[in-house]
Amino acid sequence: MNLRRETVFWVATLAGFALLTWFKVPANIAGEAEHVRGAGFAFGRLTTLTAGVFCVAATGPIDRPELRVALLALAVVLVWVAFRLDRGAVNRLFPSRALSLSSPVGLALWILLLAGLAQTAITLFLPLLLQVVHGVTPVIINFVTMTISGGWTVGTFLVAGWSGARERVALATGPVLCLAGLAGIAAAASTVGALGLVLLTLAAFVMGVGIGLYNVHLVARTMESAAKGESRTTASSMSMIRSLGTAFGAAIAGVIVIEAGLGTATEPAAVDRAVSTLYFASLVPLALAALCMARFLRLGRTRATPGQAEG
Repeated sequence: MNLRRETVFWVATLAGFALLTWFKVPANIAGEAEHVRGAGFAFGRLTTLTAGVFCVAATGPIDRPELRVALLALAVVLVWVAFRLDRGAVNRLFPSRALSLSSPVGLALWILLLAGLAQTAITLFLPLLLQVVHGVTPVIINFVTMTISGGWTVGTFLVAGWSGARERVALATGPVLCLAGLAGIAAAASTVGALGLVLLTLAAFVMGVGIGLYNVHLVARTMESAAKGESRTTASSMSMIRSLGTAFGAAIAGVIVIEAGLGTATEPAAVDRAVSTLYFASLVPLALAALCMARFLRLGRTRATPGQAEG
């Protein structure tokens, strides 16, 4: 009976979204290029991109670290080839200059990718750390892991109506808070007891707030910076890039913890060492995301200043 109710619920929900999409989403957005009609399905590029993601997924059951690294390298190459092929296509999957560090849209996609790498690593191994090292109950584990989402929600509500200078403050402050929160998580990972749980919870909350501060404004600014005729492409590429960040983040995290001595070990010392190593390593992509955000804001100021060319 419960299964039947759940099935009815999901069917009704999907049907409702389908009807809303049918009646509310326009068939063509004003300003979108018309020449993409009839351009054909991007089979080759999607196949190459899918092969790259499959290479990432294939690293899971492999024990040998050199094979894991080789598969990750092949995945990066395949994804790069997909972007390269997409650059000259008529019906592009990604916006123009999607990988450019001198384009606001390109920088925004890099920020989403790098932040996704770090966020996945944190949420993937935090329950293991709490269970094995800190020995807490599942209720406490769920509470601590949900704190990041709660902070994200709080940060989003705090800055939702900001604009102008306050918007730039939110964009600049968000990645810094994320870095501070992740550094706190990494530092408190080995602190056992009530103090360690409090520090982990507070650090996770700070990291979530940082994500919430910049995320909504980053998406809005990226859409504003989209080239003419690329609104839908830019919007869809952001969710695709987040998914790529999640996939690569999970695979890279697996390689790091195994190299740090996790393997099949369940001893607190081994888990603590492996997860702490992963968390400190995750500071690198977040720091790079913060640098990309600084350049993103600098380009935004340049574009807004009359008489100056885009940097």
